Amino acid sequence: MSEVEVTNWSEGDLPRFVRFWNRSFSDRRNFFPITETHFRNRVLEKKTAVEAFDPTTFLLVREGEEIIGVLHGGVRVEELCRTLHSTWPGGEQAYIALYHVREENRNRGVGSALWRRFYEVAGEGRQLVVDGQCINPFYGNSEGPFTPFWGTPEGISVSWADSGTKKFLARKGFAPRFKAVQMELDVPHAEYEGPVPSGFDLKVVNDYYPDLGVTYGVAQRYDNGGEFTCAVVLSHGKTVAVLSWFPLKEIDPSRYAIYEAMVMDEYQGKGLGRALVAAAIEWFRSKKASTCDVLTLPEISRPAYELYTRAGFTPCQNWAIY
Repeated sequence: MSEVEVTNWSEGDLPRFVRFWNRSFSDRRNFFPITETHFRNRVLEKKTAVEAFDPTTFLLVREGEEIIGVLHGGVRVEELCRTLHSTWPGGEQAYIALYHVREENRNRGVGSALWRRFYEVAGEGRQLVVDGQCINPFYGNSEGPFTPFWGTPEGISVSWADSGTKKFLARKGFAPRFKAVQMELDVPHAEYEGPVPSGFDLKVVNDYYPDLGVTYGVAQRYDNGGEFTCAVVLSHGKTVAVLSWFPLKEIDPSRYAIYEAMVMDEYQGKGLGRALVAAAIEWFRSKKASTCDVLTLPEISRPAYELYTRAGFTPCQNWAIY
């Protein structure tokens, strides 16, 4: 390849992009083959209160009729940045949502060309971050529980073992903030008990996601049409702890993933987390589930990692969170 040409997304790219995706990521954990409908519904037609798909920040490199490299980014408006960062100084933030060059086409300037164009289109004068899952409306599930295209229960990410991508990002000035540990539970062989502490009530509910810290039944955190189940701990009618999970149905209907676990600060250390995990495992067994995945950050919450370990979860993959 003598000269790398970067182009913007166009409607005619959809069939070749689906081929590119399914060939590139088939070895990733929790991968399932996508269709044009999957990608159109989740990415091309995605629109939130502050962001929508923008073809000018979806950049491609083609070779013949095939795509060999892609960089999909976006711009977060100042309003969202202030919500995410209490000390935000002002202005917008650019982010990389997806970046990949086919392995056989690396070291040919494809990645550098994509990044240069993105800097020109969206990065100039803005802070730039790499965020494949945490606040990613296209490839993460920050807006509610659903099966990511591949990767962790929260979205796509960079494998900790992917030294090539990590080195490339390091040359661009990026370093992982955390080493995340994905864990898996062999449900049929799981045995774990967690009695509900005295003075608290626990219930398991489907398709209702209570707000933490408010009276149960008053508010719902997510109402996006997704499938999820919550174990909820109540104190005098108030939601004080929640653990939620969802089916990885596109991969295997017998597989599940934990979306998040939250316990209000003043109620931590009382055994509520253990009761929530035990309730979830009991529910998984009742549904004849095969496995359950969870993503943990031992550097931030060692107690949570140890709780899942005691419940029978074992590490299955490490990820770099930027």
